[in-house]
Amino acid sequence: MNNLIELLNIDKRCVVDKRITKVAISNNSTLNTSEKKLLKEVINDIRWLASYKPFNSAIPEFITKTDSYDEVEIISVGFSDVKYAKQVVNLLQKSMPYPLVLLLEVENLFSVSVAKKSINQADKLKRTIDEVITSTWLNRKEDKKVNQDFLNQLNTKTFHNLHLKAFYESFTKAIHQYETSLLTGSFSPKDGKAIDKDAETLKQIEAIDKDIISLKSQIKKETVFSDKVRLNMNLKESEEKRQKLIEKLT
Repeated sequence: MNNLIELLNIDKRCVVDKRITKVAISNNSTLNTSEKKLLKEVINDIRWLASYKPFNSAIPEFITKTDSYDEVEIISVGFSDVKYAKQVVNLLQKSMPYPLVLLLEVENLFSVSVAKKSINQADKLKRTIDEVITSTWLNRKEDKKVNQDFLNQLNTKTFHNLHLKAFYESFTKAIHQYETSLLTGSFSPKDGKAIDKDAETLKQIEAIDKDIISLKSQIKKETVFSDKVRLNMNLKESEEKRQKLIEKLT
């Protein structure tokens, strides 16, 4: 994607567009051996695209005992293989304590990742990562309407600007809408409450998907006929539950 700043329609006042060196990440973080190797061998490029703060965005901060949204940073990261996505995301989210939007790129593949972070009550300068939410990889060469609809949803000029937490959560809602559209086949605009409800359903579907993978693996290995029959019945039941949950999303 040639111009992510243009894609997100980032306010000119908030544009940074500067390269972040690996040395800067390493010096400002406590990385273990595997993370240092990941940074050195897997990550190709890190770019600081934008910084949203009250003074340059006119979006108020949102700070409570558990939440700190006095800024939102947007960073792009290019790396060698999608199989490292989780490790790359965790490394960068851990290294940068503020609300961080990661735009992931691997050749023609694109993904968006955000994280829910809370203030560490033992050390107020640190953050605890409560949940990481990453979109399914989008292939830029595939001309699919749901893909284009997702990219259109990333227009920051249309995001909620009540405060920086609402602004940041607009990325989360766009991801949830995209994940829903991949299951239903169409990208349907919904209000916040409906998207939150879909997000809970998506979590249930994700859990069932893991069960289905496990059951298929067990069936493949099972040699006792009666146990194989039982596992197949459990698989069918899980698949039916999954389909009913998908129908709730439409």
